[in-house]
Amino acid sequence: MKRTLAILLAAPLVAAGSIAAAQDYPTQAITLIVPYSPGGGGDTVARIVADRLGEELGQTINVVNREGAGGEIGIAEMARAQPDGYTLGVFGYPDNIVLEHTRDTDFDFESFEYLAGFDLTPMGMFAAPGAPFDDLESLREHAEAQPGAVVVGESGALGLLAILAFGDELGVQLTPIRYAGGGELMNALLGNHIDMASTSSMSHDPITDAGGTPIGFFADERMDMFPDVPTFAEQGVDLEMGVGRVLVAPAGIPDDVRDRLTEALDAMSDDEAMINRFETAALPYQYRDHDEVNDWLEAQNETYIRIIEENEEHFEGS
Repeated sequence: MKRTLAILLAAPLVAAGSIAAAQDYPTQAITLIVPYSPGGGGDTVARIVADRLGEELGQTINVVNREGAGGEIGIAEMARAQPDGYTLGVFGYPDNIVLEHTRDTDFDFESFEYLAGFDLTPMGMFAAPGAPFDDLESLREHAEAQPGAVVVGESGALGLLAILAFGDELGVQLTPIRYAGGGELMNALLGNHIDMASTSSMSHDPITDAGGTPIGFFADERMDMFPDVPTFAEQGVDLEMGVGRVLVAPAGIPDDVRDRLTEALDAMSDDEAMINRFETAALPYQYRDHDEVNDWLEAQNETYIRIIEENEEHFEGS
């Protein structure tokens, strides 16, 4: 009886302590997990954000790389961390969705609180220098006349998703082929071993310098970096596909801590020095706040999950 009474009396004190801790957040250094190796786009975004967010919160944010298994190792570590705001993560969406729906992962989409998005690098379709087409209409005509004859290279799950979705939207049969990395893909395209490549829009310069042609980008508006390249949306193909780095916390983070983080992120979102660092790193800055990033992710999920489920055979062993 005494023990029960003690528990009841202590419960409000514990709750009050939790609220106070959330209101004081952060009182110690924060760890930011990146599921990729140092030096890449995701790592660069994480370090830019960590520096500026640390200033806004008045605490050090330590970036820790946990690369491996296509991002699965680091993303899983984010998901199982304590949801107290002292472990955050940055990864490139849709890596988590592709992993969740093609492997037996320890996380799913609901494992995270999505706090904000910072950039969006659209995927693009590029014709080889010797390809028998150089724009969307001639590509469509060629693919309709010879189903399966257009061979499109890719070097990752997002590239494959883009090929499958693109072919579906055009109503044509494209033949995807996997390369181990971006370098091999580039050599195959520029050597005319394939007709087209599904790759990042940031491959524009080396491809066009060697005689390749961008067919279009999977974006809702033209990129400032490449204003002459049309989007597929303006060409009647309603697809938006690209890598968007998102800042996440483990699901279950206290509301007060989440709000403290999102307020800090909103406050720093128009910081010119931070934006300049994105531009210097050739990363297309596009901030999405808490509500915007969650709306965007839900819309994107519908496209990606449908494509994966309809083409499971293409993702076996990925």
